[in-house]
Amino acid sequence: MMTEIIIRRSRREDCKAIRTLIQELADYEKMSEGPKIDHKTLEKDGFDGQPLFLCNVATSNEKVIGYTIFYNIYSTWHGKAMYLEDIYVTPEFRGKGVGTKLLKAIAKEAVENHCSKLNFMVLKWNPAREFYKIHGANDLTSEEQWHYYNFSGIDLERLASDSE
Repeated sequence: MMTEIIIRRSRREDCKAIRTLIQELADYEKMSEGPKIDHKTLEKDGFDGQPLFLCNVATSNEKVIGYTIFYNIYSTWHGKAMYLEDIYVTPEFRGKGVGTKLLKAIAKEAVENHCSKLNFMVLKWNPAREFYKIHGANDLTSEEQWHYYNFSGIDLERLASDSE
């Protein structure tokens, strides 16, 4: 018999486990050097003052086995929206409905908060793309030809230094 999977809002004391899972996700995405934050940063940014993100965790026997990090955004076309930064389930719990439970919990929160949409990105090679399609997600890259950009590091600093 499989143990009960519980989806709940994360707590400060979950941040060490969440940081471990963030690294697992980065390793899976072949970007092991990507995460630059530690659990203390997660605690500060998620639980002190005005939280910069929301986080749900999936637990089995009180052990964190998955997480989602998400936050509110704004669309000039549609108003209030939500962005899903990460969704991750440990390998031993994949294919058991945990990811679906995590995704549905965010969708419910987005709907209850009158968000017009839930945005997220997936790497081109990631088989999770099929998971999202099964649940009705639209691939805006192929449908609308949007390209995702950012400024970071030295490029961001250079751009900022040229401002008045």
